[in-house]
Order: sequence, then C-alpha cells, then structure tokens
Amino acid sequence: MVSVTVFGAGKEVGRSCVEVKGQDTKLLLDYGVLVREDRPVMPLSTSVKDLSGIIITHAHLDHSGMAPFFYVSGTPPAYMTNMTMQLMDILIRDLLHLSAYYIPFEALELRTMLDNCTEIGVESQRIGRAQVDSQSSGHIPGSINAVVTLEGKRIWYSGDINTIDTALLKGAHLDLPELDVAIIESTYATVEHPPREEQERKLVETVTDVVEGGGLALVPAFSVGRSQEILCILEKHGFKYDITLDGMSRTATKVIMSRPEELRDPRILRDGMARAKWVAGDRDRRRAMNKPGVVISSSGMLTGGASTRYMDKIRNHSKDAVVLVSYQIPGTPGRILVDEGRYGPPGELKPVKCRTEWINFSSHCDGSHLMEIVKSLKGNPKVLCIHGEAASCTAFAERVREETGLETFAPSLSESFKL
Repeated sequence: MVSVTVFGAGKEVGRSCVEVKGQDTKLLLDYGVLVREDRPVMPLSTSVKDLSGIIITHAHLDHSGMAPFFYVSGTPPAYMTNMTMQLMDILIRDLLHLSAYYIPFEALELRTMLDNCTEIGVESQRIGRAQVDSQSSGHIPGSINAVVTLEGKRIWYSGDINTIDTALLKGAHLDLPELDVAIIESTYATVEHPPREEQERKLVETVTDVVEGGGLALVPAFSVGRSQEILCILEKHGFKYDITLDGMSRTATKVIMSRPEELRDPRILRDGMARAKWVAGDRDRRRAMNKPGVVISSSGMLTGGASTRYMDKIRNHSKDAVVLVSYQIPGTPGRILVDEGRYGPPGELKPVKCRTEWINFSSHCDGSHLMEIVKSLKGNPKVLCIHGEAASCTAFAERVREETGLETFAPSLSESFKL
C-alpha cells in the first residue's frame, strides 16, 4: 500500500513537503521553510533512517530551505537539477547568515547534502523501488514537476508551476501519464492574472514616470527568477535610464546566465546584465540611492537584504517609489506595505510618503490555467490542493470537484491518503 502525507504547505504557503511512502521506499517531495518575522518554521519531521531520497523541485526556500536538516544525522540521496543545486547553495547560505540561531543545521550539512546530490533531468530516475520522471515547470530556472511511480501507483507533484511564457522562461508543457493522485499548488487558484504584456508595460511606464520625475524606483524582487525577469523586461522594452542590480540578485543572475539553455531568450538577459550597474559595495549603493534610476534588489518581500536599505532611504520622499513585483506573504513587511501603506520594524510601523505599487508578475498559474491542468489529467486521480492560503486551497478544491467530478481535497498538515 502507498500513502501520501502532507508534511507542509497544507492550507498555507511555505515549508512545502509531501511524503510518498510504500512498503520499503520513502520519498520526500521538497522540504522547505516558512520564513516568518520571528523565526523560520520547518515542515513536520520524519526519520532519516528509512528515507530513500529527497526530491527538490526548485531552489526557492519554501521548497528547499530545510532539506539540509536530514544531513545532521544521515546522508540520504537528494535529487534536483544542476541549476537548482547552484541556486539552492546561494539561498540557503543566505538563510543561515540571516537566521542561523533558529536553523537546526549549519553550512557543513548544506555541503554534505550537495555532495550527496544526483542531477535529475529528462531520464527516469530509480529511487528505492520508485521511478521518478520529471519535466520543466516554467516557474524559475531549474524548476521541475515530478511523477512518482511506486507499487503500481502514479503520484504527480506539481511543485510551483507556470504554463505561460514570461520574458525569462518558457511556460511548462505537461505530458503526464494516467495518474492515481495529483498534488497541485493553489497559490493563485482564486485569482486571474492580467495579461503579461499589460503588466510589463505598466512596470516600464511606472518606473519611467518616477525616474523622469527625478526619483528613485526601488524594485524589490526575489533574487532567483523575478530579478532576472525584471531586468529582461526593462531591456526588452528599451528602458533608457540607469538600472542598478544589488543584493543576492547579483550572484543569482550570474548563475542563471551560466546556463543559457534554460532561458527563453538568453540574449535579452545578457544585454540587460551588460547595461546594468552592479553594486560592489556601500559606495556604489550610496551613489545609486542619490540619483534617479531603477534599483532591482532582493529581498522581494522587504524581509531583509539590500532592498531594505533603499527602502529606509526612500520611504519619506514622495518623488521616489517602491514597486513590488513578487508575491507578498501575509505578515511580511511587503504585504503590510501593500495593504496598509505602512513600513518599519514590528511595533514601529509608520505611513510612507513614497509612491507604492504592486504589479503582478507571478510565476505561478492562475485559477484558469490551474483548471486547464486539472482538466487535462488522465485517469481518475484524487486531487490534493496545497500550497495556498487556506481559503484558496479550499475554494480550488470545491471548484475542481464541481467542474470535473474528481475526488478532491484541501488537506491540512499531517493529513494522509492511502492508495
């Protein structure tokens, strides 16, 4: 008998983890972290002794950030793309730098994990008695979704998925077999994204307006994926003013450009990188702060990183602007800024004078595209809706049930399904 258990991302965004367990094979699909203001939170734990392998779908911390924990007392094999290996190394090292007190592993365990990695690609992978097949997810460079075949049952795990083309990546084109279970993200299941080209024009028009008015436009962006997409958009639309790249976005951009075959049009990113000014230290940062232009910097939710330094500078200047282009988890400084127009340390939030915009550049499917995926599924699978706020997971499960007749669930943490 095969069981599927939700260890993380049940009715929440963050700390993604699903366990797939057979008679003598146990796999974890992702093992991420939920980053909160007070402390990071990990998924439910499991024994490393009988763990056959860990599959990491992509490098974002909510899918990869706690995986090195298993290397404190063991060396289970890990499976991911080469790009994910490189980007995960960058992101988890930064997590350790910012939150080492709360993290139950050190850089040594991260190194041990990377040393025990097997690169996963288009070929089928045997892990214990399971067969794992993966394909690109169109979410960030290196991202995959996976089908696990174990004891005659097929379980598909979407990870984070995007089926439309962006300025940076080609969308996912799924080719799935008949399934027994489909585990699908629900981040934007109750939302319809506006057309991509419309959002690109809005971004370019907004930052052009700010810069031509003598202001600084700060674009806080995820260092992996979103920063590079914003750079591509500005280059693609012929933005002619200064662009500065700061924070961890710099390192991630170099890694992503090192594998141009992952990108939709690597020439655009290469040209954007050549034209941008790269911050090498505080002197460059002060120079960027004190003249009109665009600054692209991590972190995308204003939880830390170089973007907070710029935010402290521009928050009281009406000619400046902060343009948020990444998902804002409830409770983060970015989400509070969008919802309330206030910013600052906990307990010291104050209204900002700078212009604030949120532009939707999601790298996740919206409700319509998620339904297209579900309606294309073969077989008669149970559908588990995870990785979304509780209302989103529940609403999407109800919609799938009504429109397809499939047996559908919005599982909570620790909920298990027997096949």
